[in-house]
Amino acid sequence: MAAEIIQGLNSYFTFRLGSELFAVNIGHVTKILGLSEITRVPNSPKYFRGIINLFGDVLPVFDGRLKFGFPEVESTRNTCILVFVFELDGQVVSSGIIVDSVEKVLIFESDQIRPAPTVGKGFNNEYIHGITTYKDEFVIILNLEKIFSEEEISLIKSVE
Repeated sequence: MAAEIIQGLNSYFTFRLGSELFAVNIGHVTKILGLSEITRVPNSPKYFRGIINLFGDVLPVFDGRLKFGFPEVESTRNTCILVFVFELDGQVVSSGIIVDSVEKVLIFESDQIRPAPTVGKGFNNEYIHGITTYKDEFVIILNLEKIFSEEEISLIKSVE
C-alpha cells in the first residue's frame, strides 16, 4: 500500500552531495536530523558510518558521499542525516544517509523525468530512477530500493 502511495506522489526532496543535486520521492523522507555522534560497528564497510539512537530505535547510518563515490570531506554546519523509509524484501526499513546539505521540495511531473542513461557495462544505473533538470542543473532521482546491495541489506536488517 505505501509503495502505491509513494509512486503516486510527484514531489521530490532534494539534497546535495558535493556540487551534485539528488532527489528522492518525498514519501521516503521521514526526518532531517542534525549530525550527531554515530556509534561505529566493527568490521563494517567505510561508507557505513554506524548506528544512532533514534527515539529508542536503532538507525543504521550511511555516508552518502562515500556510498556514491565522492571524496570524503569534513562535515559542515549544513551536513545532516536524512532518514529514509523504504521497502526491502517486503519489509519496511529505515536508514539514515549523511548528506552535505538539504535543498527544497520540488515537483516533477512524470513526463519531465527521463530514464537513467546507459553508459556501459561497468556502470550500474539501477539505483537511478531517472534524471530531470531544475534551473539548468541536472537532478538525479534515486531509487532507494536499489541503492543497497544484498550485503548492505543484511547489515541494515541486523542492526534494526
